[in-house]
Amino acid sequence: MIFNLPDYRVTATVQLPDGARYVTVESMFPPGCPSCGVIASRVKERRCQQLRDIPVAGAVVLLWDKRRWFCDEYLCERKSFYEATPQVPRRARSTRRLRETVLDAVITSGRAVSETAVAFGVSWWLVQQVISQAALRLPDVDLLAPRMLGIDEHRYRSVRFFVNANPKQGH
Repeated sequence: MIFNLPDYRVTATVQLPDGARYVTVESMFPPGCPSCGVIASRVKERRCQQLRDIPVAGAVVLLWDKRRWFCDEYLCERKSFYEATPQVPRRARSTRRLRETVLDAVITSGRAVSETAVAFGVSWWLVQQVISQAALRLPDVDLLAPRMLGIDEHRYRSVRFFVNANPKQGH
């Protein structure tokens, strides 16, 4: 199955009679310890974490075979840690590509938050949270320098012209 989730590989897929598909993935590279940065080499335990992801040829339930690693640096305070990747940061329950796709669906297509939530099979709250976080990352409008002004930006009321009696001072 071509799943194309960066830095992950598919380890198992199950097609249920009702049409739902379960896709089990694992990360391909051992992570570094969040405290000291030493690359992990020993797995302490595994657990299966269910994640929300984009539909791939229909609805998909994504199961991440998440590993807990030992930190082999004897001076490190942290003795073990769970892996995290750019696609699934710590404490995330949905993939980054789902969040980016949902944001793009709302912004570029102009779809409503509720319509986007139904189309992707996620909650309204998730889509609204993605939109709110994106709005917080926008630059401050007071710091932006406009490239050009249109008629609406600089002419907001009728203009009164006065004739200057002294032509040396200008208009």
